[in-house]
Amino acid sequence: MTSESRHTTLVHWAKIALPLSALVLLSTLFLFSGKVDPTTAAIYSKVDVTTLAREQRLTAPEFSGVTEDGAALTVQAATAAPDPSGNGASASKIIAKLEEGTGVVTDMSAKTGRIDPAAGQISLSEGVAVQTSSGYRISTERVDMATDRTSVSAPCTVEAKAPFGTLHAGQMQIDATDPKTGSDLVFKGGVKLIYQPQK
Repeated sequence: MTSESRHTTLVHWAKIALPLSALVLLSTLFLFSGKVDPTTAAIYSKVDVTTLAREQRLTAPEFSGVTEDGAALTVQAATAAPDPSGNGASASKIIAKLEEGTGVVTDMSAKTGRIDPAAGQISLSEGVAVQTSSGYRISTERVDMATDRTSVSAPCTVEAKAPFGTLHAGQMQIDATDPKTGSDLVFKGGVKLIYQPQK
């Protein structure tokens, strides 16, 4: 028998033997593998399976839309859970961006909040930070936004750093009165201004 014919025979038998060996190994794995004890698995699990099954929760939800006056609104959160009453959802670690047609951008963030697109309302709470492209940095404990128009309001005390100094006020309001000219940022309710002229 020539070396070429021996090689052909070897390849022929290898095509049969190797797949059979693989099947034997897989069968052995399934036959001798231990059964999983679900009670033991729960002990070592780092995830609270019971809580996940009971709670309806979304991870990294995102809401986006365009207001009637042409502003783009985007809201992202780390987690969100629907309200038992059916009125929107509560969310954590919220980041929101309002981009007006005039180019003015308002960025907002908060630890918690509520998102209710059906009611046209988004509320941010706990450590709310607002920053505008015009140079204002505002901190407060609550901000309410409309989803159908450019409207951002802080009904409680605000502290702001402006390009010309610092502000303390009882309330703040951002409204777009004219889509062509952009929104107006208004502070009211015992406004105190410390003017710091630019050098």
